[in-house]
Amino acid sequence: MYDWGNSAFVTTVIAAILPVYFAETICGGNTVEWAFLGKQLISNATSLWGYAMALAALFVAILAPILGATADAGGRRKQFLAIMTGTGVLATILLSMTGAGDIWLVLGILVLGQIGFAGANVFYNSLLVSVATPKRRDLISSRGYAFGYLGGGILLAINLLMIRKPSIFGFADASIALRYVFLSVAVWWSIFSIPLFLRVPEGPSGGERTFTGSLKHGISTLFSTFSHIRKNNNIFRFLISFLLYNDGIQTIIMMATIYGKVELGLSSGNLIGALLLTQIVGVPGSLLFGQLANKYGSKQMLFVGIIAYVFVIIYAFWMKRALDFWILAGIVGLFMGGIQAVSRGFYSKLIPDGMNAEYFGFFSVSQRFASIFGPLMFALITDITGSSRLSILSLAVLFLAGGLILVKVKTPEEAV
Repeated sequence: MYDWGNSAFVTTVIAAILPVYFAETICGGNTVEWAFLGKQLISNATSLWGYAMALAALFVAILAPILGATADAGGRRKQFLAIMTGTGVLATILLSMTGAGDIWLVLGILVLGQIGFAGANVFYNSLLVSVATPKRRDLISSRGYAFGYLGGGILLAINLLMIRKPSIFGFADASIALRYVFLSVAVWWSIFSIPLFLRVPEGPSGGERTFTGSLKHGISTLFSTFSHIRKNNNIFRFLISFLLYNDGIQTIIMMATIYGKVELGLSSGNLIGALLLTQIVGVPGSLLFGQLANKYGSKQMLFVGIIAYVFVIIYAFWMKRALDFWILAGIVGLFMGGIQAVSRGFYSKLIPDGMNAEYFGFFSVSQRFASIFGPLMFALITDITGSSRLSILSLAVLFLAGGLILVKVKTPEEAV
């Protein structure tokens, strides 16, 4: 149910509604001029969005290992999860108070929201170890993603109706409805987080400690954990592999809508509708991917997902019509949740017992660094070349490099 709740932030805020709102209303066609390595760059809504995503990911990448180690030390995973969830919910509420010209304010709130969402996932992901045996983690993780697609898709459909037919909901126009769209995400995320806090077990801790004691212990064990990961070549290789191919996945998620709006000139209806299709297809796609991973192996299915994304990138490079965007959205829906869910489940089988949040802190570092370089590379190539299409093509390198490193990663059975 937490997946059901927090996916609304990704679906409505990050992927669908906010990018269009940012390009159309907040920026309104305006650009920002600045210098980089002696070269004058002019950033449009697409590249500004990419820079904000990279900055948010950098903050989380720095904080995640420390917070994870602290939560493990004091048995405070759910407490930290609540703090980060509250941060994301607050940022979503603040978005409802913005308007035309608030470029830097919206980008700042976007960074805050991303920190809350991604930071919460450090502790949420670590709870997977507490609720599922190693054999069932791919299935449970995939079901979480499937529920996320379903919950996020349902609210996105409601949000789309709110914007397209505001009078049905008693709103004067779409601009008023948009404010309530952001508020609906905050309420949705909050309400559907409650079952987790009431029912999901905390998992083992390092003993009873005060917050300060937990923080000190967490920081002191951070370096030893990194050293342990670095010495365990198998886990280290997987994290590097995951960083690379997930870099491509996260960049596609973050940049698809604003690319379609600015570069292709697609209508808001086409953009949001196509992303709604991704949510719908993502439900059976995630479940099927998890079942196939359980039958044929996690590693094999990760390769399938990587190959599929290389095809997606090639198709996106030549994309010109609204129909192309819809087709691409359907294909992405089949693989996006599945490859991320299986990655999460596969990693959970590699880590030592009793160090869930600590190791998932480093997993989140891999996720967040993946969210730094991809969007940053996308934005810089767009600014330097003046075309977003070359930015898309460059993402293929990330998937291919990640796949090559994954070849050397041993499954838990092979590592014995």
